[in-house]
This record gives sequence, structure tokens and C-alpha cells, in this order.
Amino acid sequence: MSNPVSVEIYTSSHRVLGRVTPGSAGLYGFMNDRTRSSLEIEGAHLTRLHQPARLVARYPRLWLNKRSLAAVLLSNRGELGPVSLTRHGYSTVAQHWVHMMLEGYEVRGMLEASGRIDLSTIFVEGEAVFSPLYNAELQSILYPNIEASSPAILFNAGGITAICPLRREDIPEASSEADSG
Repeated sequence: MSNPVSVEIYTSSHRVLGRVTPGSAGLYGFMNDRTRSSLEIEGAHLTRLHQPARLVARYPRLWLNKRSLAAVLLSNRGELGPVSLTRHGYSTVAQHWVHMMLEGYEVRGMLEASGRIDLSTIFVEGEAVFSPLYNAELQSILYPNIEASSPAILFNAGGITAICPLRREDIPEASSEADSG
């Protein structure tokens, strides 16, 4: 996947729109590459969270420290590239709807895992710094007018402060119908 991918990135203070060229590993592999600490954004549009309607600047190139990112939103799931799940003997992927508190944001969406999931292990398990969440909704805690939805996001697992399963009645209806049929 060497074509640029359009991204919407949230940090604790800013929103950045632009394009990333992730290479053959896809965006998931690129974001979890521990040999690269920064993310280069082409055609970057920068806004402050407290002034979302005001464009701060446009830059041909902008570099972001990957550790400072809360979430990277994508326009479709395929832009993630290959996402590997450790199967631990299970042959199917289970879907788990969750609500997370993530460094200044609340995020709801679907985690995929091999078999049953222990939510407490998400804090410490796995090699991935950035994990995918599907059919996700993001809302800023300090700036409630900042909200976004995306078919796929990569969230910074190191920034999780809390996580819990969604109650069945809180799972979005359109998503539960699409998953079952």
C-alpha cells in the first residue's frame, strides 16, 4: 500500500487533516513500527480543538510525534492494511463493543479479538502501540462540540485510562444489524 491515505488525527490540543504514505505494511504496520517515532503528514491542515472552525495553518509537510497522538481516523477499514491478531488456538474473530476513556477523549466502537477478551489485558498485552477500533465514535471531553465518527481508527493504547464493555442496548443499531447479517 504505497498510495497516500487520508487521515484525521487528534492530539490533546489539535486536529490535523492530511495524507500519510504508509508504505507496503499499511497504516497499521507503519504506526506500530517502533523504529519510526514520527509521522509525516502531507498537505496538513491544522486546527486547535478550542477553535475548531478556525484554520491555524496549512503546511505542505508536518511531522507529528507518534507517542503524542490519541487517535488516527480513516475513511475506510481497508486503509489500515493487514492487521494481525494472535489467535491463541481460536479460529474465529470475536467482536467486542467497548467504551474507552483515552487522554481527553471518549471513544466507542468495536474491538476485534481472537475469542473471548479480558479488557484488563488491553492495557499491557501485545506488541502494538496503536490498535484498531471499528465503527468508532470519538468525542472530546473538554470540547464537546469536537466529535467524529469513522469506520476505522487507530487509537494509542498507551493513552487508555479506562475501558468497559458496552451494554447490549448501547450498541449502535445499524452496526449490530450489519454484524449479524
